[in-house]
Amino acid sequence: MATLDIKHIARFLGALSIEERVQIITVLLTEGKDGLSTQDIAVRTELGASAVFKQLEALAGIELVFVKSVDNTKVYIPNTLLIDELFEGLYQQYGPAIHARLEQQELEALEEQSGQHQS
Repeated sequence: MATLDIKHIARFLGALSIEERVQIITVLLTEGKDGLSTQDIAVRTELGASAVFKQLEALAGIELVFVKSVDNTKVYIPNTLLIDELFEGLYQQYGPAIHARLEQQELEALEEQSGQHQS
């Protein structure tokens, strides 16, 4: 997670702590390769269009989604690079690999401690 610092990680996770935003991101990731309009997202999530718009603006504000204009309609696209970086980094930092790192640290500490006792 070289490019995302703790502050950014917390900000993105905080943004995703709202259920409607997770629904919107999920729809965009699964069905929105070319982008979806607010209305399309509202239909797919069964949320009201105004609620979707409000959540999309918040997601766009922190760049979890991009906005582009297609035929005079705002279309929203997930920022897959950022989303991938966020979750891959979290997995690398806190997933199964952390257990191996912690066990290695414990082993090294025990070896160091036993080496000090023999001196």
